[in-house]
Amino acid sequence: MSRSDEIRFGIVIPAYKAATTIVATLDAVAAQSHSPISVVVVIDGPDPGLEELVSEHRLNCDVIVLPENTGAPGSPRNVGAASLCGRPDIEAIWFLDDDDIPAPDFLAIMDETLGSHPDAMFACSSFRDWNEASPREAGEIQSAARPVSTEIELDWYLTNTGALLPSFSVIRVEALRLLDDHGGRFNPVLTHNQDYEVFVRLLHLVESRRVDWCGGDYRIRASSLSADTARAWSCRMQTDLILADWFDSKSNPKICQTFRRRSRSAARRAARERWHSGDRMTAAKSLLWRGIVGLDFKAMVVLVSLSLGFERPSARA
Repeated sequence: MSRSDEIRFGIVIPAYKAATTIVATLDAVAAQSHSPISVVVVIDGPDPGLEELVSEHRLNCDVIVLPENTGAPGSPRNVGAASLCGRPDIEAIWFLDDDDIPAPDFLAIMDETLGSHPDAMFACSSFRDWNEASPREAGEIQSAARPVSTEIELDWYLTNTGALLPSFSVIRVEALRLLDDHGGRFNPVLTHNQDYEVFVRLLHLVESRRVDWCGGDYRIRASSLSADTARAWSCRMQTDLILADWFDSKSNPKICQTFRRRSRSAARRAARERWHSGDRMTAAKSLLWRGIVGLDFKAMVVLVSLSLGFERPSARA
C-alpha cells in the first residue's frame, strides 16, 4: 500500500561519452515502480549525438549541456542539483551515473527507507558489480516489501568505502543545503573521490541509513576514471587532506588526525601503483620526499620493499 506522504524524487545524471550506455540507464529509470518527479541529464561538454539520444527518450528528460568538459562528474552533479533544489516539488535527489542499471524497485525502497526514518537525510542500498566485458547476471533482482535499514556510522564507511556509490544513494534536498554551509557539495577540484569526500561529510553531519538489498548493477568499465589507479590514489591523498582540514575547522582534532594518517597511506599506495606500472623514478622520488621531508618512516619501508622486490602488484578486477 502506498503512503500519502511518498518521497518526491528528482534524478540527476551526469553524462559524458555515454552514447553506448545511457539508453539502458534511462530505460531502467523509466521502469521504476516509484516514478521520479523529474530527470535532469547534464552532458559534460557539447555532444550533439548524446544530446539527441537523451532528448528522444520517452522519459522526457530535461537536458543541460555544459559549454566544455569539466573532467569529472562533480560539476555536472552540482549543476543538475541546483536546477532541482529550487523546486518545491522535489524532496530528495538521486545522483545516478550514466552507465549503471538500477533495480526497478530502487526508488520504492529508498522511499520506504526515508519514509520510515523521517530524520534520515541520506539513504543507500547495496549493489552488485557487473564487469561490462561479461554478460549481466540473469534474473531480475528481487524486491523487498519491508526493507530493513541500519544506520551508517563514519567508522564503518571508512573501512567499506566501496560499499557506497551515488548511483545507489539518495540525498534529501535539506541535506544538500546543509552541505552548502559545511564545505559545499561535490568538490569540482577533485578528479576522483568526489563522492567519497561528500559521503564523509554527510555521515558526520546527518543521520544516514543503508538497506542491505541489491539496488542494481554497477558497471565496471576499463575506461573508467578509477582505472588509472595511481592517479586515483593521488587524488585520495588530496581528498583526505581536504577532509582533515575540514574536521580541523570543526574543532575535531581526533578525526582530523585520522584523515592525515589516511592521506599518508594513500600517498604510499599511489607510489606503489606508479612503481608497478613502470614509473619507478617518480614513485621513488615521492617516497623519498615523504620519508625525508615528511618524516613518514613507512614511506622509506615501502621504498626498500619495492626496490628489493618484496612487494608485488595488487590484484585488480
